[in-house]
Amino acid sequence: MTNEELYLKERVGQKNPFRTPEGYFDQFTANIMAQLPERQPVAKKVAMPIRHWFYAAACVAALVVTAFSFHFHEVSNSQQQAAVSESYIDEAADYAMLDNMDIYQLLAEE
Repeated sequence: MTNEELYLKERVGQKNPFRTPEGYFDQFTANIMAQLPERQPVAKKVAMPIRHWFYAAACVAALVVTAFSFHFHEVSNSQQQAAVSESYIDEAADYAMLDNMDIYQLLAEE
């Protein structure tokens, strides 16, 4: 501590010498608001910078590309599954030594 601080502590002590009037902060906000001048709110025109349009277009393009990639991925998976199931049926028919006439006869019996 400096000498000035020590002198003030000896003279005043730890007690706060400043006081506010009773009820001062009860109406503080209302008093300040009453002293402010009245003014009309000004409508601001918000201009969107050109780079925001580029960002929005990039987001839309990313969404479209993602949607198409999922769609084509689903289509290719279903085609692969169909090819696998056809080859499985062909292999099963070969294993059972069935020809087309036998398959037609089995289907007709049901």
